[in-house]
Amino acid sequence: MSDLQLALIVLGAVFVAAVAGYNVLQERRARRRAEAAFRGAHADALLDPVESRREPVLGALPGDVRDDPSLGALEEVIDPGIAAPAGASPAAVVSSRIDAIALVLADEPVPRARLEPLLDALQAHATPVNVEGLVDEQWMPVQESPRDDWRELRAGLQLASRAGPVAEEEIAAFNETVAGFAASINAVSQRESPAEAAARSRELDRFCAEADIEVAVNVVGRAGATFALARVKSLALGNGFAETGSGVFERRGPDGTVAMRMRPLDGEPRRDAGYVTGLTFALDVPLVADPVAVLDDMGRVAEAFGLTLGGELVDDERRPLGPAGLAAIRRSLEAVVRRMEAHGIPAGGALARRLFS
Repeated sequence: MSDLQLALIVLGAVFVAAVAGYNVLQERRARRRAEAAFRGAHADALLDPVESRREPVLGALPGDVRDDPSLGALEEVIDPGIAAPAGASPAAVVSSRIDAIALVLADEPVPRARLEPLLDALQAHATPVNVEGLVDEQWMPVQESPRDDWRELRAGLQLASRAGPVAEEEIAAFNETVAGFAASINAVSQRESPAEAAARSRELDRFCAEADIEVAVNVVGRAGATFALARVKSLALGNGFAETGSGVFERRGPDGTVAMRMRPLDGEPRRDAGYVTGLTFALDVPLVADPVAVLDDMGRVAEAFGLTLGGELVDDERRPLGPAGLAAIRRSLEAVVRRMEAHGIPAGGALARRLFS
């Protein structure tokens, strides 16, 4: 065999090997692309271990404005976005905006008689606690519920009030009370972390401090003149005010709640003296629906009293309060109202009335 023939044989073998290798490489690439195309993103429910699967979670809490995160596993401490399979309920009181919430989920309906120990235990808390049951996919306070048993219950510990924030220790005690009750009826419970709830409590208290404002307008006599109590009372009654036992006059809004109050400028009225040195018209901003409109009305009423009694409008420093001053107060009040609405706790609403109690 000549050298030329040997070289041609070697070149042919190399060419065949190269073609075979190229074909193998292309087959592997094609197989990887096919596997990637048909392989799902989810784990195999039959082959993968149970621990790797994520169980379904419950839906959002009814009665809340914001969307809450989903729940974790049962009987675990969870985040404030406690959920339950129900829609928004107009009767619901509990809200994750101002409450630490604990859920109780039972296999069998819990009759009212078995619920009484929990209600009694929760009454020991210094801050208000509300308990609701699920009725036709709607949360409703158990005291008002048309049913006498529930498979799903939730309790809400109010996290703050005008008395201040709730301490982490009280939240932990609340959790223990609910967990103990759930265990006693062979149910499961879900609770918020006491540390996280306490942090929300402090944040809520800071919000309260910013929004807890009383807007006041004063009427004083000119040149130190005083106002006769009998005349003040007659004028107040004629303008829709009602006298309370403490001598303060209240005027209510269309919803029946107190819109504004009128009281003596120097505090409690001196009934024995029969006169006052001035009057203060005030509105409790967080508790009044549409406080800006009430301020406008209050300004008109105060001006009318001043004209009738021979007085003038002044601020808390007893400086004359004219239209420009009232406009400045109005702008500040509008800012407070916007902040409350941004927090989902509008002035005069049910949450504000609970929070600023």
